[in-house]
Amino acid sequence: MNRTLRFGFEVAAAAALLAAVPGAAAAQQLFNFTASALGGIGGAVDAEPGDGIGNRSYQLGFAVVTEPSTLVGLRLGTIDFGSGQVGNLVDASLNYLTVAGEYRFQESYFDSGLYLGLGGYQLEGTRLGGGSDDKTAIGLVVGATGEFTLNRHLGVLIELSGHYSDLDEAKFFGMVQGGLAFHF
Repeated sequence: MNRTLRFGFEVAAAAALLAAVPGAAAAQQLFNFTASALGGIGGAVDAEPGDGIGNRSYQLGFAVVTEPSTLVGLRLGTIDFGSGQVGNLVDASLNYLTVAGEYRFQESYFDSGLYLGLGGYQLEGTRLGGGSDDKTAIGLVVGATGEFTLNRHLGVLIELSGHYSDLDEAKFFGMVQGGLAFHF
């Protein structure tokens, strides 16, 4: 089993253990779990050469309420660099799996949040001279969220995130994404 897949299983197991403890939050929240699907733009902000943050990005998320206004969430996503260049790679993509703690603030017409966590990152692509390249590393994620509630079970979620990972071609990645959050 490769390192990225093994790391993904370890993160998923840790999240499953955390999912077993939302009982205390159930009395004060209308939901215990949130699933989200987001799309947007992202990219490597420090790649030389690089094509900025205008690349397509997608993300699936799952969060568990652990205490009132506190969540622990998994985010699985990708940035597709398309035919653009990231360092010495073309046709590259960044895949990631993060686990993060998030604190939510209730505003008058939306909820805002801040999160911080750890992740596994895989940058793959084709070297300029030919041949494929695949690098994996552990990194950090920090982000801000804003959710506009549509009803008890559905909201529009906007997310801004920054990622650091010690990869050869780029170390700093940023994303702006939006989509739907489902509460249950």
